[in-house]
Amino acid sequence: MKERNKITIYDIAQALNLSASTVSRALQNNPLINDETRDKVQKAAAEMGYVPNWIASSLRKKRSNIIGLIVPRTSMYFQSTAISGIQHEAHKYGFSIMIGQSDETVAMEKELVHTFFSLRVDGLLAVASMFTTSYEHFSPFIRNNIPLVFYDRVPVDFPGYSITGDDFTGGYLATEHLIKQGCKRIAHFSGVLTCNLYQHRLAGYKAALAKYQIPFDEQLLYVHNLTTDAATTAAQELLTSNPLPDGLFAANDTSAVAFTQEARRRNIAIPGQIKVVGYSNDLSSRIITPSLTTIEQSGYKMGQKAVETIVQLINHQDDTIKVTKNFVFPVELIPRESTRLP
Repeated sequence: MKERNKITIYDIAQALNLSASTVSRALQNNPLINDETRDKVQKAAAEMGYVPNWIASSLRKKRSNIIGLIVPRTSMYFQSTAISGIQHEAHKYGFSIMIGQSDETVAMEKELVHTFFSLRVDGLLAVASMFTTSYEHFSPFIRNNIPLVFYDRVPVDFPGYSITGDDFTGGYLATEHLIKQGCKRIAHFSGVLTCNLYQHRLAGYKAALAKYQIPFDEQLLYVHNLTTDAATTAAQELLTSNPLPDGLFAANDTSAVAFTQEARRRNIAIPGQIKVVGYSNDLSSRIITPSLTTIEQSGYKMGQKAVETIVQLINHQDDTIKVTKNFVFPVELIPRESTRLP
């Protein structure tokens, strides 16, 4: 294969009869270069197919202006909205985002950590996989004082910076709402309990039951990975139990929607026989029939806050700065048809 010709700033300088330093400054929009020269250089660079050598530039500046981002799945509604907030906020600060998807596996998460470290990103934003029980594999960033911020899902006992939603309150509000709608036998679909989110949502569920003197029933707790398939299997088991529950709090909207669809297949009325609350305010929660009562947790704003935090850490690594170490977003119950009283 023929090797591609690589245009350098020296080629542009020769073509325009300018010094290489002038070309370099013009390409970086340096204010020392007048508008006419800058426009001429940038036009020539585009016409000649010049591509900056990002690696060489980052080595010279000791700054890549790139933030790494590890998420479990980009297809998750909450993560897609958070990524949108991250992208927009990073652009405001002059940073680009490089995204890696762990596919909910610790092995891929470890591989991405080492890849981003090798690429010399300026900082790393991460959402732990559902099965991440330790932050040890993030140690290259910690040991080398490269900013690391977790948002949404955070490994247990992580001592650094984090941005989360108020998952305990979310679990409490969801369960209390079902109780106030008359439910007394409330099931819970939880994610894997190695994950901080689902620990806290379960704790909120239990606290609401305790406040209203409803005993916690282990048989009404279904722990799985909250996918459509897993939730459908759990729903099939729950909907053939006797007696049936009269309420369900699901720790994400995906599993709540799967449960609703399985109930419909079995001619079990929602909200007439069973009332349902989900979590995250996914788009699906608004378009399913009946529309789904859910908990809003502000994915876009959480993404913005994560970038704001990591940019402050990147720009002030040698200074004492006031950054909230563990920022918690409030949550809100969004009542809809799936819990409506007759």
